[in-house]
Amino acid sequence: MQPQLVFLLLFLGILHGTCGLYFNMREKEQKCFIQTTPDDMDVLVQYAIEVEDPSTGGFMPASPGLGMHVDVRDSMDKVVLSRVYSSKGLLKFTTHCPGDHRICLQPNSTAWFEGALLRVHLNIETGERSVNYERIRKTNNMDIMQLRVLQLINQAEDISRNQNYQRFVEKQFLRTTDNIYFNIICFSVAQIVILVLLWAFQYHMLFRQPSLYLAYCEILCESGLSRFRTPEAFRTLITIVGANGQGLTTQALAQWISQFKDAEKTDEQLQQLVNDKVKAKVEEFVGKFLTKPAPQIPENVKGSFYASNVQLTKLLSSARRNRSVHLKDDSFLLICECEDCKAESNTVDTQS
Repeated sequence: MQPQLVFLLLFLGILHGTCGLYFNMREKEQKCFIQTTPDDMDVLVQYAIEVEDPSTGGFMPASPGLGMHVDVRDSMDKVVLSRVYSSKGLLKFTTHCPGDHRICLQPNSTAWFEGALLRVHLNIETGERSVNYERIRKTNNMDIMQLRVLQLINQAEDISRNQNYQRFVEKQFLRTTDNIYFNIICFSVAQIVILVLLWAFQYHMLFRQPSLYLAYCEILCESGLSRFRTPEAFRTLITIVGANGQGLTTQALAQWISQFKDAEKTDEQLQQLVNDKVKAKVEEFVGKFLTKPAPQIPENVKGSFYASNVQLTKLLSSARRNRSVHLKDDSFLLICECEDCKAESNTVDTQS
């Protein structure tokens, strides 16, 4: 058990001593990394470039002419640092606004195509971990206790900065949540307004615009005729009359009135007055809303027995659709246009 514990401690020590990462890239590629940091915090970036060795298949240190262009932008997409360094570089910058900082690395190679394969070792440290305490101790001639106090002060400042950053993130989250809730409420209100407008439009189209039934009720508006204003009586009348007022006869109207007569009233004279009034109202309604006006009949051309075939076709089709249409002088002349009839007609014109 004890050797396993010793091996675990050694392994953890090795992991603690190693930091950073490495990745492969071509000479014309660009690699970007996102580092989330609070404001007013130091960020230390350290890198080293190795070039692939075709002979051995491994990697060797890069030549001095190969450098690295480093571009750092803050969360507002403002340039914090942008310059070219050598194949090995150590740079440090201080953040001025909290959020995600983008660190982009691109070799300054002059290769035309992809170029050689590179291996880049990268290490990014932030806050108190970016401080070189050994150099501070030698520069300021500090003992171990003073150095430890300085380290604790830097750690406390890092904790304070991280707490402020968490408050900033929380405010952003609350602002985003409020915006989402506001948009949801606005969308719901807009839906309600649209539904109300559609309901008002449908109500206006269905009930506010004049219809045959409303016109029928307005004509039969007297109090004694209420039984004839029901929807059932109106549907029965429309069924009898038809769409063009062709079925309105005295017998059909009498049967309709008898169908909806008041059985409680036994006074025949009063009933006859009501029937006459209903007949007059119904005839007024049919003549105003159901009967189409008679079409104008064209005059024949003087001195000719032949009418235009187009006019005659329109005349006959309109007379077929509407029985109440009367032709001029209650008669019309049908002329046959076959060769024999035309010859006979020409003979009559010559003799005359």
